Amino acid sequence: MRGRHSAAPSSYARNVAGSIRVARILGIDIRIHFSWFLIFFIVVLSLADSFGSENVTWSDTKSFVIAVIAAVLFFLSVLGHELAHALVARRFAMNVSSITLFVLGGVANLAKEPPTALSEFLMAAAGPATSIVIGLVGLGIGIFAPSLFQSAPALQPIQPVALYIGQINLYLAAFNLLPGFPLDGGRVFRSIVWGVTKDRVTATRIAARGGQVVAALLVLAGIVLAFRLDATINGLWLAFIAYFLWNAATATLQQERITSALGGAKVGPLMATDFKSTPPGVMVGQVIRDLVLPMNLRAIPVVSGERLIGLVAIGDLRKVDQARWAETPVEQVMTPAAELSTVSPDDPLGTALEKFSATELPLLPVIKDGRLVGVLYRESVIGYVRMQEMLAPQGRR
Repeated sequence: MRGRHSAAPSSYARNVAGSIRVARILGIDIRIHFSWFLIFFIVVLSLADSFGSENVTWSDTKSFVIAVIAAVLFFLSVLGHELAHALVARRFAMNVSSITLFVLGGVANLAKEPPTALSEFLMAAAGPATSIVIGLVGLGIGIFAPSLFQSAPALQPIQPVALYIGQINLYLAAFNLLPGFPLDGGRVFRSIVWGVTKDRVTATRIAARGGQVVAALLVLAGIVLAFRLDATINGLWLAFIAYFLWNAATATLQQERITSALGGAKVGPLMATDFKSTPPGVMVGQVIRDLVLPMNLRAIPVVSGERLIGLVAIGDLRKVDQARWAETPVEQVMTPAAELSTVSPDDPLGTALEKFSATELPLLPVIKDGRLVGVLYRESVIGYVRMQEMLAPQGRR
């Protein structure tokens, strides 16, 4: 059963809902999705059964403890894989705010896509390269570990754990190098096509189609495993991974169509310059009574003169008990300006779209020369994209 959880896709994504922060490494939040606990439990049970059958002198308790240690090391190696992506991304000025471990592996939260083909190639290759190094080290330790047992028999569990970590990381690297977007191999493939054609949109379209092909092949492999090789669980697992890849590749194609629809449009023409705001010091109750309820506003800039102080959203206001509305100033619950994503009038709409994808807020403040000059609503960008698609020639839709 060890091979069942070896296929853990690595990817880049936005914030993953349903996750909790457990650590912070090199300024990057490490988060665990609730689905991770399920796969961790499955891995531990699988390893405990495997270690127990291969080491008949071990007690059930010892097999379970060693399985927990091996599972923790496996997920630490997945974290190392993602950190490698993150560190290379930083080298190319791409911010990575968090890494999330979930049922299928790990995802790094990038604020934007790689700016060049070379940066994508190096960033995508860093993860599998790290897994290969960890895998070779693990196999090396496993192969040479028996020489330690003569002087220290208590170290005997090192061998099966090291061999497992070595094998699983090599499997992980091999799977992630499949040329299906958004796997690392798919991103490497896209970077190569991008470098050759000098066209990122075309490269994305080709790589995403490759992701759909890989997903279809995984489904076929899952069917063979389930019905012809009597490995139903492994077959279902492959089908689950294929479903993830198909959806991710399809979403990438949709994103590419949206990017094409945006073209060279800028933020300025779509931003609203006539918007409601509130100064600091105003109580939450007044904001709700005068702005939120009568105008159906879901987010309101907090400004001092023309300077943005923060943004207060419905979610912020709901945190305040109604009995305290009259005594809680809005700045106590707002999101400070330093923590907000902003755009300028001259930014491409594609930049705004990337920032919208990293937040649930309905608007982005538009800043020019340190002044709040407007707000860009999510609905405005969506409406623009839809209109462009409606007006596009039939063959380009």
